[in-house]
Amino acid sequence: MEVDATFFDSFPFSEITQASGLVEVTLDKLGSRLVCLVNFTGRCLTPCDRCLAEMEVSLDFTERLIAQLGGQTDLESDIWTLGTEVHELNLAQPVFEWIHLCLPFRRVHESTDSCDPLMLSHLNASQRAKQDEKGNDDDDDAVDPRWNALKDLK
Repeated sequence: MEVDATFFDSFPFSEITQASGLVEVTLDKLGSRLVCLVNFTGRCLTPCDRCLAEMEVSLDFTERLIAQLGGQTDLESDIWTLGTEVHELNLAQPVFEWIHLCLPFRRVHESTDSCDPLMLSHLNASQRAKQDEKGNDDDDDAVDPRWNALKDLK
């Protein structure tokens, strides 16, 4: 199965808008159980956490899903139970979740040279302003006198 932007369009609150990849599913039947081995290889575009510019993240994972044949259909537990009315296995939701779980926690460009220079200049200016404020707050005159009165309560 091919994963692309149309796949993510069916999930309205997706963090990923553009992606391309290939999902390979291998089914092994063991008695009344199906073991689905899902292998995904692809890339997606996400915003950089530092500069908010689009960046490409490569994804590669292998996951396993177990389904068993049973009375009532239950797709919410760790082991799916497939009732007699189920004739196909829709893996779209688990693949969607696995792709999002595979994304790195912190998504930034490998070097600041790849980041948006305008955004970096804004960040640097903001950081300098915070440091200037901290320098002024260290004066004893800036301390509220009520806090000094609390020191005498020892």
